Amino acid sequence: MNKELKLTVADVLKRPLFQDAEVIAGSRGLSRPIRWVHILEAAESGSFLNGGELILSTGVGVGESREKRIEYLNELIRRKAVGLCIELGSYIPEIPPDMREIADHYEFPLLVFRRPVRFVDITLDLHENIVNRHIKALRELENYSRDLQRLTLQSNGLPRILAHFQSVTQTQTFFFPIDGSPVFAPSMNQTIETELTHILQKTLLQDPAPPNASLLPISERKQILYQPIAAMGHVLAYLGIILFEREPDEFLHLTLDYTSTAVAQLLLRRMFAQERALDNQTQLLDDILQGRVHREEDIRVSLGIKPGSTRPPQFVCFIMEAISGPIRPDAETDSPFHDLLVVFRSILSRHKFRPLLRGKGNRLYGLLLDTDQMSDRRLQCEKSLREIEQTCKQALDSNIKIRFGISRASSRYADARLHFQEAEQVLAFPSAGSPFFEDLGIYRLLLQIKDGYALNSFIDDYLGPLLQYDADHGSQLVLTLRVFLDQGCSKQDTADRLYIRRQTLYHRLDKISELLGDTFTSAEHRVSLELALRAYEMLQEPSK
Repeated sequence: MNKELKLTVADVLKRPLFQDAEVIAGSRGLSRPIRWVHILEAAESGSFLNGGELILSTGVGVGESREKRIEYLNELIRRKAVGLCIELGSYIPEIPPDMREIADHYEFPLLVFRRPVRFVDITLDLHENIVNRHIKALRELENYSRDLQRLTLQSNGLPRILAHFQSVTQTQTFFFPIDGSPVFAPSMNQTIETELTHILQKTLLQDPAPPNASLLPISERKQILYQPIAAMGHVLAYLGIILFEREPDEFLHLTLDYTSTAVAQLLLRRMFAQERALDNQTQLLDDILQGRVHREEDIRVSLGIKPGSTRPPQFVCFIMEAISGPIRPDAETDSPFHDLLVVFRSILSRHKFRPLLRGKGNRLYGLLLDTDQMSDRRLQCEKSLREIEQTCKQALDSNIKIRFGISRASSRYADARLHFQEAEQVLAFPSAGSPFFEDLGIYRLLLQIKDGYALNSFIDDYLGPLLQYDADHGSQLVLTLRVFLDQGCSKQDTADRLYIRRQTLYHRLDKISELLGDTFTSAEHRVSLELALRAYEMLQEPSK
């Protein structure tokens, strides 16, 4: 299709008005496509060129000056014109050897008319031809778009779309799913396919994908034009064309874009169908969250885990909470994550987890099975949840705040509900530096204390005098004590962290000693103080 839609210098030579034209240099560039025709007589007017023009000239602006001729020709080449037609006459009776050498070197077609010609007739003829080809291209692209729509509704639609894409572009094409191996159309030598697969994996899977079509040079004469196939901010695959001694034009870009959109629709439809097939597992996750299932074997059977297995895959539970409005965690409204579940599942599967997901209110509940028994499970969990967070910000709201709570790993499925409670406890402590329950430290115990009176009385017994003094005098004795204990009772480090003079610190420590007693740095008293400080900070957390 592309060869018919582009007007090249070689095509121009077949036009009636060019029957007396002669190519005297740059014949290797005759396949260059022409975007427009322009009359240009002097190098100073080169700024009016946009690239892709066939230039017509009588030589009136350069005459017989060698310097002007060379400057003129070099300017056209620099401005990416596709060729030069000169009417030989009194201004330039013959093309000198120096111009021919430059044209041959840059493969820049140099044509001459030995008889007078009407440039107005040439521009009218070629412009009409170019416009007609554009109209024809738009019609063919419209037909191609309809063909794609029809193919997406057929069974086995993806191979049909790829075959049609290849037949239209008439070049080597490929489809590269993120979680699979590339499909080449037509098929290639196994060695070449392996080499290209390595290049694609190294380039496309390592760095963030550009949003639009991009070029990837693979040799001096070959390059890859590829475009990500994305849905809801998540890249599902790549579609590409391997170009040999060829630059991509507008119609190739449009064909690639139309095909990418059709493939994205097909992949999304397939993913939604798979999502519907997982309704039973979604119900299982609901039963776990509501405490309606208790027997280990029942849960394993529902998950397809072999009964009696001595080493079932471990799992972790997580809760993702989106903070963007007044929706309650248990609100009976459509989850904002509902349409993104297929994307989340794809991300988690790519990181080797088998996910069970359930959106509820502004929360996403997930149970992740580590079927591969990964040694870097925590790292893969962090990476996948980071991608999910980024997807949420792209698809929902860039200002949305996402928080995670992630439980410990376990292989006892009957305790899954307890692990969701661990994730819940992480969310209950917003200032936690890590989303992992195992990183909460002493707060794991403090969060288990349901009696608020017991915690408050403990805090009052150990920190009450400092709290009262700070309230009465606007001082910072509690903060000073916390930093002092955190720094291992080093006075210099404490002063540095608080940005105060050591003399000021000595005064504060004297006051703390006066209020708490001289034994506040002893081992037993110190443990109680540190526990009271953390309990106080936990209770100061803003309620959600």
